[in-house]
Amino acid sequence: MNKSKTKILLILSALAAIVLLLFALRSGKENSEMLVKLNASVAFDGERFMVSNNDTLDFLNTVMTVNGYYKLTGMNLHAGETYTLWPVEFAHINGTRLPAKQIPQQFSIWCELYSGEKGFYSRKLK
Repeated sequence: MNKSKTKILLILSALAAIVLLLFALRSGKENSEMLVKLNASVAFDGERFMVSNNDTLDFLNTVMTVNGYYKLTGMNLHAGETYTLWPVEFAHINGTRLPAKQIPQQFSIWCELYSGEKGFYSRKLK
């Protein structure tokens, strides 16, 4: 009888491992599908950024980043609207502002959408 108990325990352990693996793979797929590519545009004219939401969705609670370190957070960018942003509005985590003489190389937007999904946009400048 010990052999049959061992077999049953082994089979149940294998089934549990398979179920956990399938659950982990399914969860990873759902998270990757929740990132939506945003329809936006950004231009820098040497003095200011012109950020446009060209989408039909509002971008909520945005985190806009210049050169990966300087951020502007918490803005809502409404569908079809264009916003003028000045470099001094972007701050590093240590509190320093984006230096006027630093050339912006990269601009990105992370946001929430009404559907609960997350949105992302990124562009190299120049």
